[in-house]
Amino acid sequence: MTSRASTISRCRSASSPRSRSITMKPNTRHALLAASAALFVIIAHPVSAETDVAGVTAAVNPEASAIDRAGKARLISLGDPVVRNHRIETSGAGLVQILLADGTSFTVGPNSSVVIDSFVYDPEKNTASLAATMSKGALRFIGGKASKASGNVTIKTPIGTAGIRGAVVDINLSGQTPDGQPLPPHMTLVYGKEVQLTGNGAPQRLFKQGFSIVAGDGQPRVQRTPPQWVSGLQQVLAGRPGQSGGASNAPTEQTVASSTVAQSNSAQLPSDNAIPVPTPRPIVTTPVEEVASASQRDVGTRPQVPVSNDNGNGGADTEIAVSVLSPTGGDGGGSSGLRLTASRGTLTRNADGTLSGTDGDSNRFTLPALSSTSVFTERNVSAAVNGTAVSGTAYTGSGGFFTYMLTAGNDDPKAFYVIGGTPADARETLSTGEILSYVLEPDLLAALTNGSGTTIPFTGSFDADSDAAVVSDLLVSGVNGGGSVVGRALQASLVISGTGAGQKSAINIFSGSVESLSGGGYGLVASTAGSIRTDAIELAENSQGQAGSIGSTAGKDHFLGSNGEYLVIGSGSIGATEFGDPAPAFQGYEQVHVASRDDTATVSGSRTFSGNVDGFSSAVIRQWGSNNLTRGSFSLNFDNAAGTFTGGISTGGGSYFAEFYGEADRSYLSDQVIAGTNSKDGAYMVSSAVVPAKIFNNSTSSTICNACEFMTWGWWGRNVYGEVNYTVHLGNWIIGKQPENSALPTSGTATYNGNAVGTVLNDGAQYIATGTMTSTMNFGTRSGTVSVSNYDSKSFSAGVNFGSGAATFSGNVTSGVASGTVTGAFAANGTDPVQGIMGNFTVTDGSWGSTGIFAGSTTGVVP
Repeated sequence: MTSRASTISRCRSASSPRSRSITMKPNTRHALLAASAALFVIIAHPVSAETDVAGVTAAVNPEASAIDRAGKARLISLGDPVVRNHRIETSGAGLVQILLADGTSFTVGPNSSVVIDSFVYDPEKNTASLAATMSKGALRFIGGKASKASGNVTIKTPIGTAGIRGAVVDINLSGQTPDGQPLPPHMTLVYGKEVQLTGNGAPQRLFKQGFSIVAGDGQPRVQRTPPQWVSGLQQVLAGRPGQSGGASNAPTEQTVASSTVAQSNSAQLPSDNAIPVPTPRPIVTTPVEEVASASQRDVGTRPQVPVSNDNGNGGADTEIAVSVLSPTGGDGGGSSGLRLTASRGTLTRNADGTLSGTDGDSNRFTLPALSSTSVFTERNVSAAVNGTAVSGTAYTGSGGFFTYMLTAGNDDPKAFYVIGGTPADARETLSTGEILSYVLEPDLLAALTNGSGTTIPFTGSFDADSDAAVVSDLLVSGVNGGGSVVGRALQASLVISGTGAGQKSAINIFSGSVESLSGGGYGLVASTAGSIRTDAIELAENSQGQAGSIGSTAGKDHFLGSNGEYLVIGSGSIGATEFGDPAPAFQGYEQVHVASRDDTATVSGSRTFSGNVDGFSSAVIRQWGSNNLTRGSFSLNFDNAAGTFTGGISTGGGSYFAEFYGEADRSYLSDQVIAGTNSKDGAYMVSSAVVPAKIFNNSTSSTICNACEFMTWGWWGRNVYGEVNYTVHLGNWIIGKQPENSALPTSGTATYNGNAVGTVLNDGAQYIATGTMTSTMNFGTRSGTVSVSNYDSKSFSAGVNFGSGAATFSGNVTSGVASGTVTGAFAANGTDPVQGIMGNFTVTDGSWGSTGIFAGSTTGVVP
């Protein structure tokens, strides 16, 4: 698995009405009807071979001109034919929407130049092809038959040729952000199947909405679309106040009221609205009503409530079921000083387009209604709660999903969240057998991010150089182990910044299950745990908490959106723990995160572990005021079908340092993607592949050894609880399938190469160190050596002898440091019983000491 430390992209819906036309006001509908009639004239004479007339202008905001082959310009008017090979140019205030006979639409922005080079449409054969050239500016392309049926659409641009298949694509060659900052030339897949850019550098392909191909600054690349790029283009295509969409006499409210439009057109759905058809009737495969529907829509500022058809209210959209998170009224002892509780509420739509709501805690609030979006979209909003003005961020998406995250700043409420949308079937969402990846948005009040802008979730503090943190997405996978659990989930964040006495480090882990809830439906129930060391001298601080998903409708599943694309998750610490006292109770949420699924993020791997899988552990355990170098065993018993495990980290005598049984949340998504947390005692463990920090080979690699995927290693820790008075910060563990002793070769030698990682105690400082590990094993003499070099400026070596009853080895350090011991075992990769080695060590040298783990792989046994 690879780490994706990229900013989170959002994209406005291309299928929403306002992105399908550039007219600005509801009262320009007459003009659009005229354009629809002009479009129909073209459809009435199918373009079975290429003709000069390719389409019609459906909306025009002058100044826009058409320049013919001879260079003669004419001002474009509403309903004008679009002629092949005539260049369409717009001024700084110009906008043009072009509709082609196959349903294709171009919305051409200001300061733009576009030519329809060729267009062929045969409705009888349901085929079409389109070629265009764009030399400057910005446009939105909405595919018709040409892109949907055959994918035969090309648009030549200065940054390359775009091939478009069944998609809505934004192309912006000279854009700016809303605050005037320049944007690099790029094209964005807003919705649909595919766009590919060729011609300049290596070909680049988009197949997931919300991503862009960026050119103009070297080799073209693919990245998530930043929200300011979307809003920048949206403003470009939004027109200006006072424009009429090309209508020579802009209709007034009075003229519309006195006309018959409402009876014959406006009050009817496009599918029921029969456009007059001249004779002879044209041969078309798509009803004219559907082709023209985009130009009949009301694209003004009238808001649309982002809710589904049912909303949990039997199909009525006048009352919308929501969940509301509001302050408890006390600080609750949380790190942020604020605790939130959840209650049920309802929204009703007002005549002025706003939404009014109440919840179970008697809060009253008024929200702006937001336009529906088919993709994840972020926007800034203002609202009111109990008469107090609030502002913040709102997210919308498919299935009527919405979440308002609001605050009054220094006044009350400090935070107020409203969550709604159509519940999706959790079992259906998790039925793919894949590990689904959800991107997490920042919390409203604790907007923690790393240096790449990726959210650090589920923790109120990550002070140990959060810029350097490695952060995973929220990973969720379905399981079929039976019972009430249908899925497992995990997430982790890790930072190890600096070396030696100047090092800072922190870890936070989330683990849980998608399970049936007591009130009905399926939701995510989880716990969090972690620890932080703000410098190598001060003591580490451990913490733990609880977390869970928040649904929109009582008794329904908590996955939201058309296909379960969204989750809203709250988390909060359980407060400080003291020796001898039980852990304090959970008192409410401190952070809330919106999660949206990233279908382009693939997390591969399979679950092959079953039954006991054993290995080794190491840690510095702080107990009764002292730090102790400790190493032991790590044994987990895996339930493959249920995607979980039990077990723990223990001493050689069997006493547990950390246990993962009972109330612990244990997630086994693949052999390399494992995590466990316990809100009772703060125990945590996570595999390194979830948070692959580059700590090896001079900070260039995150893998402990090459070709070692048959072994799994990671981090662990715990907090004080009850009568247990010890803590651990960033200990290590490693497990693998150990062969039978009888499976070991009886002759030959093998050389193993890999790395070591562990915790150092050095004159009061405690920090993580790594080094290079090499080993040579002689299977004839049943002995060998294990050497670690460049480990915190130390190098040491141990001679080891094989065990008599198991495929293990152990021995004492003979050089490099004053004393030490090494214990290890061979690890099988399924075909070779001695493909790898793994183990732990403890070494001391005066006031310096360390304990850690190591692993390595071989190219084979040499006779």
